[in-house]
Amino acid sequence: MRGRILIWILLMLNVVALHAQRTVRVKTAESLSQVIIDGKKAQKLVNNVWLIHENTNIRCDSAYFYTQDNSAQAFGNVTIVDEVDDLDLKGDYLEYSGNTRIAKFRYNVILKDDSADLYTDFLDFDRNTEIGYYSNGGRLVDSTTVLTSKSGFYNTQTKDAQFTDSVRLKSPDYELNTDTLDYSTLTKLAIARGNTEAYTVEGDTLQTSVGLRYFSNEKYSELYYGTITTPEYAIQADSLFANDSTNYYQGDLNVIMTSFQDSLTIFGNRMQYDRGVGKALVYDKAYLRKLIQNDSLFIKGDTLISVQDTLRDEKYLTAYHGVEMYKSDLQGRADSVSYNMKDSTIYMYQNPMIWNVDSQIEADSINILIANNKIHKMYLTLNSFVIAQDSLLNFNQVKGRNMEIYFQDGFITKTDIHGNGESIYFALDGEESSSMNKVECSNMTIYFKDNAVSELRMYREIDGNFIPPQEIKEPETRLRGFDWKGDTKPQLLDIAIHLKPPDLRETREKNSLPVKKG
Repeated sequence: MRGRILIWILLMLNVVALHAQRTVRVKTAESLSQVIIDGKKAQKLVNNVWLIHENTNIRCDSAYFYTQDNSAQAFGNVTIVDEVDDLDLKGDYLEYSGNTRIAKFRYNVILKDDSADLYTDFLDFDRNTEIGYYSNGGRLVDSTTVLTSKSGFYNTQTKDAQFTDSVRLKSPDYELNTDTLDYSTLTKLAIARGNTEAYTVEGDTLQTSVGLRYFSNEKYSELYYGTITTPEYAIQADSLFANDSTNYYQGDLNVIMTSFQDSLTIFGNRMQYDRGVGKALVYDKAYLRKLIQNDSLFIKGDTLISVQDTLRDEKYLTAYHGVEMYKSDLQGRADSVSYNMKDSTIYMYQNPMIWNVDSQIEADSINILIANNKIHKMYLTLNSFVIAQDSLLNFNQVKGRNMEIYFQDGFITKTDIHGNGESIYFALDGEESSSMNKVECSNMTIYFKDNAVSELRMYREIDGNFIPPQEIKEPETRLRGFDWKGDTKPQLLDIAIHLKPPDLRETREKNSLPVKKG
């Protein structure tokens, strides 16, 4: 029996101790009186008021203490200091409940802990979760960043915050505006959701309708379904990764990179860009568009490299493996193509072939010179062969070691052949017949008008043969090596994927921010 009584007494003592711990108590006040507030009995405390609840110390100029509700109203220079947690709360007015452990601060509120300071005029702080909520404007300040929004919350235990409605982040290197933002004062990681626009000290702009991640310590950004715009270029992709500390950028899926100065746009599914040396690598369905006057030149290849290095004074584009080119008046194929933007020359290597209007041009290598945004001249080196089809579907042909081909308004006007020159051209005799001229000559020059031969000049070792229409035999109408491939020339939609209907393009569904791996 005595044992049971002892156990009961110990249980009662524990209950009393627990109740005492949960009860708000008055420690000091210079003046105390009994009053009725809204029909409730209260103690009016004035001057140097000190209330205690668990580990919480509440100080203020004056207060109403409701013993029955275990709550208090505090006025003037209100502070809450936790003896265990590194927490300091200040404000002009406080409503505190010992039962719910919720503190409602109003006006000139400051929440401080070891990680950040939160400023607002309306803060509800839940001691159970250690989270403070505000809904009429707030500002969070840590060692590197200032964040403002109309509403949000801050967790003093995890040091995580969430901001909603008119969110703005400002750091020494970055400014950001968004709809919703998650932020860690420990890791300095900011995760923006919804319409987001950010600016860097370098003058870059980041825009997205989905969101981004920004790692302040590393100066590293992850941007989704958005665009990075600098004074020189813009990069768009489903996923963009920008490391401003190393000047390295990466894009994945539906990449579009535009150079404003050069009227140049590069497309692809994978992009790597080193801003320090001005070098971009694009692959996986890669192609580019270069504006040339009122036309566009498209170049497609397995891999595209763009270099714009101002320190080394280099500016060129390179495409390699299965390269195709398209312009309204020019199409081409080669294993690799390089476009030097300094001297406005396109270099084609390994089995290059060009189609120009009704002409087919091939050689071991071809260089195309652009002048005033138009094709001005072509240089053909070794095994040069030019075929031009006239209005009667005859094939005018020129072959030789090296050639120079001159253009005007997209049409061939003159061809210079240097070494081992051979030519077959047809002189039109009315609208339905033509005679054929077959010439062999070391060097020659051929002039064209309306895509037909108008004049032939020959130099050294001339061997010519004139054949009237009725004596022309088919085998004699072809030079050795003749291979007309007009039906294989590249088509616009085979290169420019972005011009295809949307349902035929590769896309990724826009939804929420992807989960970061690793």
